[in-house]
Amino acid sequence: MKPVTDAETNIASEQDKIRKSLHELQPSATDKETLVGADRADRMIKSTQQPKEAKSKKNVPTKTKKDVSKKQKKVTTNDKAVQTVSEEKIHKIEIEAEDLTCTDLAGPSENYWQVQAERRRIALKNTLEENKELVKRIEKLEEEKRIYKEMLNETRALVEVLQDMIGDDRNDINNSLEDSVL
Repeated sequence: MKPVTDAETNIASEQDKIRKSLHELQPSATDKETLVGADRADRMIKSTQQPKEAKSKKNVPTKTKKDVSKKQKKVTTNDKAVQTVSEEKIHKIEIEAEDLTCTDLAGPSENYWQVQAERRRIALKNTLEENKELVKRIEKLEEEKRIYKEMLNETRALVEVLQDMIGDDRNDINNSLEDSVL
């Protein structure tokens, strides 16, 4: 047996005292609905502990590989059902600019975008139908405008003819008055 030193007990008690803090959850890269934890804090804690352990291990004798191999146990693995995302779904998912610039931690899910796309499709369909109706209405109004312009031109021509006739009648009246005065 190897003797236990004060350095080893200090390291063990320090590890017991270190409290694991809660981590923020973030959406998975492949599925927005699945949340995963960021383990950055764990890495930082381990990196700060490694120098302390390295300093304390200078006084402690190290184990050889032979000792480690004797203590290893045979590990058996069992196949269990695990829910995973199929490769087809991974290839179908496209990353868009909105996904990259999203400020929410949770972010919208793929189902959300499908619903949005369906709403936009319906709105676009309604807008196109409305545009067709407006185009037909504009064509009718332009036809009416053309007819009214023709009527206006005919009316102006009639007014000119009537003014000429009235002007001729006035000249005739003036001439007859002049003849009668003479």
